[in-house]
Amino acid sequence: LRYHHGEVGDPAYIPSPAEGYQGLPQGADLITSRPLILEHFPYLSAQTVAVLHARRCGWLSAHQLGMYLLERAREHGTRLVRARLDGVEVINGQVAAVRLSHADLHRVVTPCFVNAAGPFQGQVAEMIGVELPLYHELHEKVAFNDHLRVVPREAPLLIWMDAQKLPWSEDERSLLAESQDTAELLGQYPPGVHLRPEGMGGSTTLLMLWHYHTRRQQPVFPLQQDPEYPEVVLRGMAAMLPGLSAYFNRAPRPQVDGGYYTKTRENRPLIGPLPVRGAYLMGALSGFGVMASVAAGELLAEHISGGALPPYAPAFSLERYQDPAYLELLDGLERGAEIEL
Repeated sequence: LRYHHGEVGDPAYIPSPAEGYQGLPQGADLITSRPLILEHFPYLSAQTVAVLHARRCGWLSAHQLGMYLLERAREHGTRLVRARLDGVEVINGQVAAVRLSHADLHRVVTPCFVNAAGPFQGQVAEMIGVELPLYHELHEKVAFNDHLRVVPREAPLLIWMDAQKLPWSEDERSLLAESQDTAELLGQYPPGVHLRPEGMGGSTTLLMLWHYHTRRQQPVFPLQQDPEYPEVVLRGMAAMLPGLSAYFNRAPRPQVDGGYYTKTRENRPLIGPLPVRGAYLMGALSGFGVMASVAAGELLAEHISGGALPPYAPAFSLERYQDPAYLELLDGLERGAEIEL
């Protein structure tokens, strides 16, 4: 961690380019010098007292990653079949076949079945009599047209780490307070609203997210979207980027989509065998699925092929919930107790 307080002897702050990381610092930079913040991040709020620049981070296209992996798999003989899974046949405790809703392929004989059904993992596991310790949260994101170019295209992923109340006018506050359904918009919102520019060239798209709903729910498609979400996110983002207030009450029509974060109680994935022989699971990747997917797939492949498992493999196994010491540890963490790890 490098400190930049604006004092003699501070290390030089080296900005990150939009692409590439070779030859750049690692770790993180903590900037508390107001002139330095203004120099490199002039679009941030004047109330910003510190910037933490985490190095060796970035983003990638999930769609491009998926297509790349699919193309490599096809080169090795993989066939992609689009169908609904209707059932899994188990004989004497061993996977024997899967049944599909497909015009030409109703049954596939196989001794190996991987449940990677995302938010439907629990339902698929029930087909073989296995209950999974999962829950789901709806996460939405907003694609917003920043036609005024308030946010520079070279801006990084930006996360505001203060709780806040949304900026409403007095008339708006009075109107919102009249109804119990809208009064919650006047309350305290958690930290974590974040944004990054999306697209290359002349793109003016911003991606904005804020997970302020933590209600557990069953996955439903199409998504049951919160109609207030785009307005809440825009106003929350304006705490960090005041220039976005120019869009209050006159914002371009946003595009809202999202999906479900599938989680375990300690937010650790499930990767490995299921109690039924030949059945495996890869899921509960929560909000880090794209980032962890390749390593998770490699670990699962070692399980299936009988390869050498890394020492951390048990940490992701379903069997960890059969360990009384592990369950006691989780109970203590949820109680907020101090536990020596």
